[in-house]
Amino acid sequence: MEIKAFTGLQNVSDPMRLDMASLITANNVNITDTGAISKREGYALSRAGSFTSAYSTADFSRMYLVDGNSITTFDGTVIESILDASAQMHWCEINDQVFFNNGIDSGIINRDNSVMDWRWTVSDAPKLAAVTGTLPAGTYQVLVTQTLDDGRETGASDTVSIEISEGQAMQITANGNVYIAPANSTVFQFAGAYAGAFVWNSSPDYLGRDFLNDLLDPLPLGVDEIQAWQGRIYACQYMPTQGQTVIWYSEPLGFHLFNLTANFIIVPGRVHMLAPNGSALVIGTGERVYAYDGQKLVQVADYGVVPGQHWALDGERILFWSARGLCAFAPFSNLTEHQVSVAPGVRAGAALVRNGGQKRYLAVIQQGGAAFNYLS
Repeated sequence: MEIKAFTGLQNVSDPMRLDMASLITANNVNITDTGAISKREGYALSRAGSFTSAYSTADFSRMYLVDGNSITTFDGTVIESILDASAQMHWCEINDQVFFNNGIDSGIINRDNSVMDWRWTVSDAPKLAAVTGTLPAGTYQVLVTQTLDDGRETGASDTVSIEISEGQAMQITANGNVYIAPANSTVFQFAGAYAGAFVWNSSPDYLGRDFLNDLLDPLPLGVDEIQAWQGRIYACQYMPTQGQTVIWYSEPLGFHLFNLTANFIIVPGRVHMLAPNGSALVIGTGERVYAYDGQKLVQVADYGVVPGQHWALDGERILFWSARGLCAFAPFSNLTEHQVSVAPGVRAGAALVRNGGQKRYLAVIQQGGAAFNYLS
């Protein structure tokens, strides 16, 4: 019998009914694009360490590793120390910047490997006192922001107000950018950057730009999965008592600013994956897979994904490892369920590997879980 091409592993059908082109086992081999069988490539140790996470940029020019309590480049150069080495690190990338977060530690890695703050500290509220002066009588309000090293401005401190009578001015003690809403106004305007106490006794005409970062907060503590999609960054926070995940999303192109009162969606279950597609953000929980188009959340699969960094971009579609094998989006499809069923693992990592003129989705699985529709 002539076999012109092997079709790969097939373990969901009765092996006695398979044709000769199907493989009951396929260990340490590759199936080429012509259907031939070749021995897979070997591997050798590249670097040893206490690694718990890794990330490669989309252009493959940079790679970052969590090695113990440090984030390093691939060659071992330490670029950042972290507080919690046991927490799983999560990564995303936008505009050549790599964002990292493990719930406690977070930051932004620039192309030159310098690191900037992502989560900022809310400013202390200013202290106000009435002193002698010539301000119009009324209620004055003051708040403070900070300017980060790269020029980004944070959200505000708590607002403090004071009643000023005729013949008085306002003494302000603050550290940062001071914004004042003059007598009985609700519009805050820039008064200047100060460190310490100063007296404000000037006309509102001397105030500058309006304050625009009202009700904006830093990245919440305790978030885990993160992803960049359509000019925002999304961050997941699991609520175990409610059995659901809140997915916060940043301001457009203001990745350090989050409106926690308005900008969020809620997903049943614990989110293990956020994967960006042009038409939707693919959200995988332990029980379901959803697509979020910016307006509505639609379920696309009645089974979930395993934890880990296992999605890969293949042109315009997303490939990811689910509880039932390899899936793609968009549109959603399961690429392996009719041919192969394996235990999905309790955690997985994956990459789309291009080598020797071929393209392969390579999944590395931490053993566990139960195979679905497996014919023993």
